[in-house]
Parts: sequence; structure tokens; C-alpha cells
Amino acid sequence: MSAIALVTTTVNVPEALHGYARDAREHGREVKIYVAGDQGTDAGAADCCALVARQTGIECEYLDPVAQDRFLNPWPELRAHLPWNCIQRRNVAVLKAVRDGADGVVTIDDDNHVAEDDYFARCAAVCAPGRKLTLPTYGKPGEWFNVCRFLATRNNYQFVPRGFGMAARADLDDGTVDLPGSPLTMPAAVVAGFWLGDPDIDAAARIAHRVEVTGYRLDHDFFLAPGARCPFNSQNTVLARAALPAWFLSPHVGRYDDIFASFVVKRIADHLGWGICYGRPLVRQERNEHDPMRDFDLERFGMRHVDALTEDLANATLTGDDFASCALEICDQLQRRDPRAGSPIRTADDPLDAFVSGYRIWAELPVWH
Repeated sequence: MSAIALVTTTVNVPEALHGYARDAREHGREVKIYVAGDQGTDAGAADCCALVARQTGIECEYLDPVAQDRFLNPWPELRAHLPWNCIQRRNVAVLKAVRDGADGVVTIDDDNHVAEDDYFARCAAVCAPGRKLTLPTYGKPGEWFNVCRFLATRNNYQFVPRGFGMAARADLDDGTVDLPGSPLTMPAAVVAGFWLGDPDIDAAARIAHRVEVTGYRLDHDFFLAPGARCPFNSQNTVLARAALPAWFLSPHVGRYDDIFASFVVKRIADHLGWGICYGRPLVRQERNEHDPMRDFDLERFGMRHVDALTEDLANATLTGDDFASCALEICDQLQRRDPRAGSPIRTADDPLDAFVSGYRIWAELPVWH
């Protein structure tokens, strides 16, 4: 099995994959591509994957609905938890890559295009077992830090990433690039790569402003300081295999599936001494057509609960020595929260209760052990 798996899900013909495959071939990177289709995926998607493999020699496996059902047979609870016609079919591609032996996963959206040469170089450095990075840090424990301050925009508009804390938005500074904190040396659980062109911002911000990212202002990658808070998403994101048991994309919390998962991973990484890295590799997002008002509706639940959830995670007591056991500890503690104490978990049919239930199913999968 290749050391690195590139995964995505799509309802379109994923033409962007040609660029990733050519880049991997030209630089001799061991990569396999996994594409999770859906019931409404364009019939040309499978042909596109076959063409990518034929032209580049990079394996590109298309998982149609029949193949996904067959693959999930050993885990009926997970199969029942994941509906069709949702972007969270990405979970199946991630799980298939891990089952095949991948050392790490790079997850992209189908409108993310390679923006620099040797895209997988950083991915290989993170996914190699036992590898550590030495990087400067930004942010302070217990405080939110806006990583998007390091992105230059055409109109100099300062923005925050989708999922940034709601209360913290009132305290944004002028975006000046501060001096970093002392370097830390630790394994990277995640590398959250940035985006040129159309960035990953909240629907409300997208409705109000046209934002175009023109460059990355730093000459280095960086760790988000232990205890500091900022989300990462599921596009242009590298995850080490060790962290994947704690990264489940829930189909029950709208467009905060990757956001809530990022906070779980960050909390556990802080406990275990792993880092969350931001910076390169870069992609260019040529965003597919979206209905911004529908996106806004799918983000309202997350915006309402993000501050309470991150506070609950900060207060969680962790004793485990790996991401899977710590994820289960978090599930236990979120489900025991007293709603009168301000917990976002309120009723048995609450979306966040379904979020926790799905996380438990995922973290208990035997494939992690």
C-alpha cells in the first residue's frame, strides 16, 4: 500500500485529480487516490478515475455505492449512521485507505487544485511514522487565534476560517503578523494547508464580502500553540494515521462536521503532545456553485454551539495514551454533561447527541487497534 492516501468525495467529475496524480508521478511520491461516490454522482466520475490511473500510473480507486455498501458490511452500525447524498461519504474513503494500510490521509474537496510543485512533499514528512517537526508556535493557551491573518487578500480584508469561535470574533486585532513563540518539536497529527483564490469561510462572510486570497505571508509553517483554539477543515488537510480514530465527520451537524472534528483532534493532540500544523502545501480553490443561504442554514447550528463545545472539550479530563481511547473518553464526558450546566448536549434527539454517538461508533472500530 502507498504511504499516502489522497481522498475525496464528489457528485461531479473530479477533474482536479489529474493535477495531483501528475504531481505525484513527477516527484516519485507513493500515493493512492480514493474517491467516494454517492447516489447522485455524475456517471463520468468512474471514467475520470480510470483515466487518471491510466495516464499517470497512480492508483485511483472509485468507490461507487455498491462498493461502499460491500466495504461497510463488517460495520453495520457505521453503515446505518452514514446516510446517502451527503458529503460525509468521505468517511468511507478514509476508512478504506486506512484498511489498505495508508500511513496518512490527505483529504481534499473536488474543487481544490494543486497550487505548487511537489504537493506531497510535506504530506510525506507528516505521514512517515515516528517523524517529528520543529516549528515556531502562534497563539496562547485558552485563547482563540486566527490563522487566516497570515493570508494576503486582494482587498486586504481580514477574515476568519469557517468555524472560528463566535465570541472571539469581536476581539480580532488588525491582523499584524506577531513574532512567533518558541519553536516546539513534536509529531504532527495534522497539517492544515491553506487555500489561494476562494478561501473556506463562513457563508455569512461570503454573502457580505468577496474574498480572494493572493498569497501566504509567512516563509514557514507553524504549530498552533498547545491549548490555543482554531479550527481546521477537510479540504487540503493532511492527517497522520494515528489521529484518524479521533476524526469523524458527522452527518448530523451540518457544515460543522469537519469543524467539530478538528476541535476533538486538537484537544487530544494537546494531551498527547502532538501538534496541529498550518501552512503549506497550498491549493487553489475554484469553488463549485453553492447556494450561500442554504450554506448559512447548515452553519447556524454549529455557530450556536461552537463556543460551548470547545469549552466542554477544554474541560474534559483525558488519561488515554492514544487518539482512539481519548476520543472515547470525550464521548463519555460529553454524554454525561448536565444540560443545566450549559452543556450543548441536551436531549436524546439533539444533533450533538447524534454527533457523539457517531464518534463512538467510529472510535470503537477494530481497524484502529
